[in-house]
Amino acid sequence: MGYLQRIVNGGRVDREFALGARRADLVVHYGKAQKEVIELKLAQAPKALERGARQVSEYAKRLGLKRGYLILFDREATAPWEERGAVEEMEVEGVTVVVVRA
Repeated sequence: MGYLQRIVNGGRVDREFALGARRADLVVHYGKAQKEVIELKLAQAPKALERGARQVSEYAKRLGLKRGYLILFDREATAPWEERGAVEEMEVEGVTVVVVRA
């Protein structure tokens, strides 16, 4: 969290941000105008991409956002280097979900 706080620089990072009965992993606030929702998942979990993308979409809509981020971590680090750090976008229920593989 320390490295993320430095990147935000002047903003705020909320962990386990309550959104109704659920909680987003991270919500980053930049001043009063900008918010970003970030969900973190392990890539090995079955359907991690599908479930994570749906969660991000739901959280983004609750925050009034049109975009959210899903970061998929490969715990085993078995993915080839070309795939690690790959970024793709997908549309889920009207929300752009940016998927980052780490």
